[in-house]
Amino acid sequence: MISQINKNTSIAPLVVIRILFGLIMLISLFRFMYKGWIYDCYILPKIHFKLYGFSWIEPLGEIGMYGLFVMMILASVLIMIGYLYRFAIIFFLLSFTYTELIDVTYYLNHYYFISLFSFLLIFLPADRYFSFRTWIKPSDKIYQIPSWMIYSLKLMIGILYFYAGIAKLNTDWLLNAMPLALWLPPHANLPFIGPLLLFKETAYVLSWLGCIYDLFIVFFLLNKKTRPIAYIFVIVFHLMTALFFQIGMFPYIMILLTLL
Repeated sequence: MISQINKNTSIAPLVVIRILFGLIMLISLFRFMYKGWIYDCYILPKIHFKLYGFSWIEPLGEIGMYGLFVMMILASVLIMIGYLYRFAIIFFLLSFTYTELIDVTYYLNHYYFISLFSFLLIFLPADRYFSFRTWIKPSDKIYQIPSWMIYSLKLMIGILYFYAGIAKLNTDWLLNAMPLALWLPPHANLPFIGPLLLFKETAYVLSWLGCIYDLFIVFFLLNKKTRPIAYIFVIVFHLMTALFFQIGMFPYIMILLTLL
């Protein structure tokens, strides 16, 4: 096992993830600014509800918050192109996590995942190939990395999926089809599938399928024979969640990162 995780492998998957991560974070931040959420979430409210132990964290004021988001956008670009990468990913991690700690009511589990994923990327040489760094200094270019670097990111993605499945192993989700029984009927105006969403049976079917998907999709992705069809399921699953539920960029983040 030790020899397997230390065996050299191509750096290409890590480089692709660096580019995709920077790109999707860039889009997400522009979207956040475009929708006016900086003002609505961090400037307009007079009171913020705090996570335990983080009551000391406060917004930076209007100029400070807008400036911080501009800096995060710049950091995302630097991550994507692989220039000043270590500085950019550390700054992104700290600033992104800071914005999430300002108010607990804005918490989403995929924000937590982004912070953890960013933390892992700090320790990986994702800028050592196909980057501005290696364009400026070709001697920094490397083609191989230890396999554990790729496995660590796969493990993080795998934990997200598998734990989501474990979290669904409860009576509300499986025996009462909650909350899908409440969330699906408002989408009954969708073409073709809309009328089906009014039936309680549809909520039960999708609840069970969602649980099964989260528990087992990682194992099918890890198997070379089942990987192509499993990735098609990833795309379909996340596009459906994007269609039915208002969960922001998370479906697209997972579609891209699961390429790993």
